[in-house]
Amino acid sequence: MKKSFYAFLLLSAEAQVNRYLLTVNRSKSTNYIKATTLKLLLYYLLATSPSHACDICGCGNGGSFFGILPQSHLRFAGVRYRVKNYESHLNSTFFRARENFQTAELWARFYPLKRTQLMVFVPYNWNTQTLYRTETPQKISGLGDVSALFHYNIVNTFWDSTTHKIDQTLLIGGGIKAPTGKFRYVEDGTEVANANFQLGTGSVDFVLNAIYNLRYQKWGSNVDVSYKINTTNPTHYRFANRLSGSVSVFRTLSLSSLTVMPNAGVYVEHFGYDTKNGQKNTFTGGTLSTANAGLEVYFKRISGGITYQSPLYQRLSGGDLKLRNTLSTHLTLLF
Repeated sequence: MKKSFYAFLLLSAEAQVNRYLLTVNRSKSTNYIKATTLKLLLYYLLATSPSHACDICGCGNGGSFFGILPQSHLRFAGVRYRVKNYESHLNSTFFRARENFQTAELWARFYPLKRTQLMVFVPYNWNTQTLYRTETPQKISGLGDVSALFHYNIVNTFWDSTTHKIDQTLLIGGGIKAPTGKFRYVEDGTEVANANFQLGTGSVDFVLNAIYNLRYQKWGSNVDVSYKINTTNPTHYRFANRLSGSVSVFRTLSLSSLTVMPNAGVYVEHFGYDTKNGQKNTFTGGTLSTANAGLEVYFKRISGGITYQSPLYQRLSGGDLKLRNTLSTHLTLLF
């Protein structure tokens, strides 16, 4: 982490000089010229530093929530697409960038045994980082980390022969994520030198998850809680464990042959510092909450949906990283 620490010192110095330039009296030309000269020197050091891309970056390997899953009693297979937009290095003129993470994902749900549910996810990622000062994008794309999640159905009143005023389901389970996505965290100038910008984590990771659904007539709610446990990858980098959860409320509307389900809710996520060779990467970590609004549509055996997330509160990478928005859609076949 010596290279990252070196970049951190330079970025901190740059931020201090920027603040000084905002307050210095330009009429006192000597002070202004000195500060400007120092800033140019810092730019040179940043440009020639080994860690030219630093570690502050939106994370394509971050958390995401399931949202409202299609009909709980049916198997399904389909495609999900999501896009996340970030702005990073907010306190640096030199490194400030906009970042775009896109994922197209095959997803499916099966019922291998009574009261069990198996979900499989196969993502393909496109990541882009564009520095404001150059407007030159750096891109990587490829297969992401494949994962599988297994649930046991603790409660499911939809399976009962008895009529209930309130229907509910509770699934508890866990899963595993395989390191199928490329992880190449190098600082040789050939690729983006950023662990958070990679296609995968490079490690075998585990997930604990619980999903609760409640339904009363045409109204319902969904609660989803996940805890992701990351391990150290072969390059000795370890992403921080991540706790996330969402609460959504929805209403079902019947429109001729269509069933429409508008929904709204809140998503919250918290994660600590990543580590490299056992040392904390202080460019990482934080807390995020978003407001979610979406729409699910069902037509016979076809389901489609869209969800938009806008930040309510965020403190990411010590305030040097900002999520702009997230959009996710899916098209799914029920069978």
